[in-house]
Amino acid sequence: MPGRPRYGAPMAVRAPELPTAVTWLNVDHPLSMEELRGHVVLLDFWTYCCINCMHVLPDLKALERRFADEPFVVIGVHSAKFMSEKDPANIRRAIERYEVEHPVLVDPDHDVWQRFGVKAWPTLCLVDYDGYVAWQAGGEPDRAALEQAVEQLLQRGRREGKLAAGPVKTGSEAKTPPTPLRFPGKVTLVPSGGAQALAGVPAGRAPLEGATLAISDTSHNRIVLAELRAGTDGWPAAKLATIIGTGGVGAQDGAFGVASFHHPQGTAFLQNRLFVADTDNHLLREVNLVDKTVTTIAGTGRKGEGLSGTPSDPLQVPLRSPWALATLPGIVFVAMAGSHQIWLYLLQQRALHVYAGSGAENHVDGPLGQAALAQPSGMCVGGPYLFFADSEVSSIRAVDRVAKEVVTVLGAGLFDFGDVDGGAEVARLQHPLDVTLVEGALYVADTYNNKVKRFRLETGVLETVLGGGTGKTEELYEPGGIDAIGGLLFVADTNNHRIRMVRPDTGEAKTLEIDGLTPP
Repeated sequence: MPGRPRYGAPMAVRAPELPTAVTWLNVDHPLSMEELRGHVVLLDFWTYCCINCMHVLPDLKALERRFADEPFVVIGVHSAKFMSEKDPANIRRAIERYEVEHPVLVDPDHDVWQRFGVKAWPTLCLVDYDGYVAWQAGGEPDRAALEQAVEQLLQRGRREGKLAAGPVKTGSEAKTPPTPLRFPGKVTLVPSGGAQALAGVPAGRAPLEGATLAISDTSHNRIVLAELRAGTDGWPAAKLATIIGTGGVGAQDGAFGVASFHHPQGTAFLQNRLFVADTDNHLLREVNLVDKTVTTIAGTGRKGEGLSGTPSDPLQVPLRSPWALATLPGIVFVAMAGSHQIWLYLLQQRALHVYAGSGAENHVDGPLGQAALAQPSGMCVGGPYLFFADSEVSSIRAVDRVAKEVVTVLGAGLFDFGDVDGGAEVARLQHPLDVTLVEGALYVADTYNNKVKRFRLETGVLETVLGGGTGKTEELYEPGGIDAIGGLLFVADTNNHRIRMVRPDTGEAKTLEIDGLTPP
């Protein structure tokens, strides 16, 4: 993905017409450049898998608030990367998950992308009130410069008497009804007695009775803790233990009932603490499960650009979309999806380091500092390896902590994806978001294939455990998280707003009901 755009002089090129005989979302009718004459129009070419595109959305929201009463409109042009992203139903879910309020034109075959000469995600194009392209560039914008560019066009149009009387009326998609969980992103399990109870127990086989399940209730901006117990039907039952966070967007520290998050994703237990990747706040949070408090331990609340050197104070280091966590004694591994790296937080020293990844987005193995990752989004520790789901290259990769290098377990490159089982040389995933290890097998949340898959490390063969594939969402719908305990898999069935329990040997599945959990 490119860097920041430059804002230059008007290009004096008439903007191509927007197609009307295609799918439009978040609007009650297709919009045309003719109808938008007199408006300043900002086109956002995006795809919902892309972390850089996600970073642009807060900037667009800020502009929409700033110019809410002006003849200004943002239009998202969704030009898919992955096959799954071409489906309007999936885009509609992404619009709701990311709280996009502006119109979105579905551009599955890149027709509009090509008309505008777009080369990369994200790309922004500003069209003036006469229908001419004012500027166009790829990359995450400088919000202040972008706001100034819009303001200047509005002022010029006002001086020339060419602005419309007010903003165009667009409407929006109806939201799905309230649910106890809302787009849950990740699940993490710890047995009764805490992480120390795992000593000598095969991965995923710790006793289930009394275990704690942490759910990142992402779009409710909270963490749900539930206690597991044996059920009467042979499946586990769950009871709500506590809720961490108010449910409102914020970054407030303090007691569980006053603390706040913004779209939290990965969590990880260590002794009596739960660590949280507070993704859209760009923070690392620590939850003290004894004192029932939340404390920020890294990040400034601003989106960072990466990290070099060894800063002495993690609270002075801007993070960049921390997405997943894993722990070892004294260490929190942080999958920094936005900088395509894995970082280390050292608890005793309270120090933050880059651990793996050069910062370039690619699929390159090798020494930790030279390897290139692509939006790491889920992790688990297995012996000397830190396995991670490298989502944008549709791969499962690993850090060999002894050899200090990154290796590929499964996958090939940025545009090598699919839904293919078999040996590692031919097997393909599609934008996996999480991975867990159970007795020599990696279980993968194969997100855009709507599946859970198993990769046996001994045989090097990938096979489907659960899921009907792209477009069949009754069993799973873009699952984003996976963990295991008691021989069962627990899956964050993100777009279905639920947690699924799976017997890996048979593929049987059941939805986990949590007694006491209600919509906020």
